[in-house]
Amino acid sequence: MSDLDFSVEKALKAADGYEQAEAYASEAVIHTVYIDGTRISNVETKRESGLMVRVADGGRQGKASVVLSGDMSVPECVRMAETVLRYSPVGKETQRYAQPGQARIAAPDVWDKSVEGVTPEQLRDIARRLIDSCGVDIPRAQIRVSTNVSRVMNSNGVDVGHRSTLVYGHFTSMFRGDHPGEGAEKFHGTHLDVPVEKIGASLARQAKDSASAKGFEGHENMSMILPPGQLGEMLLTSVGASINGQSVKYGTSLWKDSVGIEVASKEVTMVDDPTVASPLACAFDDEGTPTERRPVIEDGVLKGFLRDTFCGESTGNGMRRSSEEAMGAYERTPVVKPLNLSVKPGRYTREQIIEQTDRGILVERFANPEADELSGRFGLNVRCGYVIRNGEVVGVVDNSLLMGNMIEALKAVEMIGSDPVMTGVIRVPTMSFSGTELVGN
Repeated sequence: MSDLDFSVEKALKAADGYEQAEAYASEAVIHTVYIDGTRISNVETKRESGLMVRVADGGRQGKASVVLSGDMSVPECVRMAETVLRYSPVGKETQRYAQPGQARIAAPDVWDKSVEGVTPEQLRDIARRLIDSCGVDIPRAQIRVSTNVSRVMNSNGVDVGHRSTLVYGHFTSMFRGDHPGEGAEKFHGTHLDVPVEKIGASLARQAKDSASAKGFEGHENMSMILPPGQLGEMLLTSVGASINGQSVKYGTSLWKDSVGIEVASKEVTMVDDPTVASPLACAFDDEGTPTERRPVIEDGVLKGFLRDTFCGESTGNGMRRSSEEAMGAYERTPVVKPLNLSVKPGRYTREQIIEQTDRGILVERFANPEADELSGRFGLNVRCGYVIRNGEVVGVVDNSLLMGNMIEALKAVEMIGSDPVMTGVIRVPTMSFSGTELVGN
């Protein structure tokens, strides 16, 4: 029995006697290579293991978490959770912890032995390849690879273990000249197959193109083309909030009464799919509920929501783990997250989408790609965008404002690309939408 397993079993036994009790422990080993000023600055390794205990009794709830550092860690965590419960107010409703169930999918391929055995020299080699392929300055970048092992048990009979590897990269670039230009990329994955040459080429292109960018003059209604890196965040903060069971429970979801209703163009199909390799894919979520491939939008029609146990009938979307950082999972209370929210790809290349656009902008990079989760509206600073006229790119703009509504944009989809990319917990292709407005300074 590993130390992690021993700690979980010991904690649950110590919390025996309450109406409900749960123990969750995680252990992570993280290796990171840093690039500063186009030079490899450091390679470091961190290790972390910790425990969270939750207890519920008489309408009261208590929880606590600790780093597992010695024999007293487990009893100290249980004692703190009991103290919190003792002084917490009686709630109107008691959250029910997960019930045991059989796996509904095969365990996805989310463990890479090469990550488990990675060496500092291998990480340096990946970083060198990135630098060599970029051709412009890399002010700051990091590649983080980690292993994550966890186990959850509760008084209902849940006993589930999980292990996965996580590969995350964040990269910036800079073209230095009379008008400096910037670029940025992210990578999310589970295997040590980072396409550094492709990332380096993209960073160089973005930095050089944004160096030639000019502010947009006036204002114009036009189509918006979003590549996966920008679209993923925009959909997660709008659609992700609308299908979140907690938002539905509190009445803040824009789609709370829309199951069975058309909420998007008929070309749009979206599925939460934990069956394939992605950072949060798993056969059981972090509460121990079985997961499965779940339609969210089918041919434009809303099929249902994602829930954890707090929301009622869990869909297996109660997650503590992050798609970017392995550390700290044991400190987090489960929240609703997509496991792998995937938009069905279309048939167009990015070049074909541009060729068939009369008046539009392809946004390479927003300052902060987010839509308002309560309304879907956005007004975002375009840091690098390509203006399109009659199927051709005619200029590059920056520091311009693009305005629209992401929920409404889903009903105005023009074309869907054939180039899906995983960005955190969402996998999307390039897509174009009508009904947005670009405003200059």
